[in-house]
Amino acid sequence: MAELPTRLDDLCPTIEDLMRIGGTPGLSLAVISSENPVYKASFGARDTEAGLPVSDETIFPICSLTKALTASAMAILVDEDKLSWDTLVKDVLPSFNSRDETMQNQLTITDILSHRSGMAWSSNLVIGTENNILISGKDGLQYINSQSRVLPLRAEMSYNNLAYNLAGYIIEEVSSISWFEFIQTRILDPLGLDRTYLKSPPSGIQDVTQCYNALDDASTTPISCPKAGQDWFSGPSGGAWSCVRDLLKLYKTFTASFEDQFTTGKGASEGSPFKQVPYLTSAKIPMDQPSRNELSYALGWGRAQLPNRLGQIGINPGLMPDGMPIVGKGVPSQLILFHQGSLPGALSIVILLPDTNNVIIVLSNSLALNDVPDWVGQLVLEELLEVPESERNDYVKAAHSSVAENLKWYPALVGELGSARKNGTSPRELEEYIGTYWDNIHVFKIVVNLEDNKLYWRFQGLDSEKFPLEHYEDDTFTWLLPRNELSRRGRWVGSDQGPAFWKAVFQCSEDGRIDKLYWAHDIGVPPVELTKEESNKL
Repeated sequence: MAELPTRLDDLCPTIEDLMRIGGTPGLSLAVISSENPVYKASFGARDTEAGLPVSDETIFPICSLTKALTASAMAILVDEDKLSWDTLVKDVLPSFNSRDETMQNQLTITDILSHRSGMAWSSNLVIGTENNILISGKDGLQYINSQSRVLPLRAEMSYNNLAYNLAGYIIEEVSSISWFEFIQTRILDPLGLDRTYLKSPPSGIQDVTQCYNALDDASTTPISCPKAGQDWFSGPSGGAWSCVRDLLKLYKTFTASFEDQFTTGKGASEGSPFKQVPYLTSAKIPMDQPSRNELSYALGWGRAQLPNRLGQIGINPGLMPDGMPIVGKGVPSQLILFHQGSLPGALSIVILLPDTNNVIIVLSNSLALNDVPDWVGQLVLEELLEVPESERNDYVKAAHSSVAENLKWYPALVGELGSARKNGTSPRELEEYIGTYWDNIHVFKIVVNLEDNKLYWRFQGLDSEKFPLEHYEDDTFTWLLPRNELSRRGRWVGSDQGPAFWKAVFQCSEDGRIDKLYWAHDIGVPPVELTKEESNKL
């Protein structure tokens, strides 16, 4: 068999095919193998209009790969005896005042970092148009406190960005410095990561990617890049940016710390900022069950014992109705740690093979029609493992299948809305719907106004969040636009937004006046109830 670098070079045409099929202008790949030099490959453009290429120093949003940094920051505080993994949130964060009695009195540090809190999630409310973050840092904890519990505590994994924001508030309370400063001074600086940022890189920094969304034909449109962390909120859950050059240092040190701390039984390694790595990477809650081999979530890391299906933290599983391919058939079983990141304009993955100190990093600059970095990462993983040709997956076929499934979403959605519609109803006079509607804590609002005899709503009153309301039935309107238009406006577009997401449901009081607005922003959680301001007249 040829040397690994040659074999990885041979994958490049397939990687380019996967980018083309999904709609990804630029991608950066890096591989650490214990017996070979570091492998790096750059594909496509970081800026299509200017024709600027991707390099190993191109800075991309890494999205939810940030979660491992937040969990590692908490591990430092545990190592310094400032808290423990079983510390109750309420005992270290006095301003935590959950509306749910169980979460208030039983929620621990481990619960929030392992996605087992059962707390309601709201990703499709928090992230708006043009990558806007619709909850501010100053309101973030109040917003978290207002969330209900929709699943039993510790019963199952329910991925929750709000919980990682809660972890950020705890880090600040316990350390007395900002989350940004803590991560920078305790993790990034010691590792010499000078091209890693915890929110959008400052203007003037060179070799930073532009961001794109894929259209129906897999062409791409430029959009605003992720803004997580710009006003603090969503920073701890997904605000970081980096390049493969920096991430190679980060993950090489992390895997070395994994080996050292499991071997010595200690919670720290000389020359490493990473503490408590065995606890960080041990299983805390099952994931994607049933599964023949282990699939679980740790703290900021997914765990999979190969052979197994992968991609659980990305978008591909929802695009593969017959199931994800099984990775790692025909070779000895081993554990991998992995995580994925997903936001409008960026997808990413990291895969660690701690038994062999191998690392795979894939960063991209597009919310594609499928999870391109996931397919690329799995392709490279099977090459790294030397999976027999007869047992390898056809990732080009999987890419075509997942794109085809994605493109079914919009027509199916339109069909569902049409078939469920009650015909023959009319709205009230449109002026009756006008107003500013607030949630019960006065943090999130929707402004409804009338322009040229047409209703519009604006999330948080922002012009960038303006959408026309089309009458659907009774006092319900829809705000759905063509898929490509939503993509051009920099929105998250996907099958996790069902028919209810696209409805604005108004409700009247006993006296017959419209006074409530309901929006089902995320599948599996109750709609947000907003109340019309009495004094507001537009």
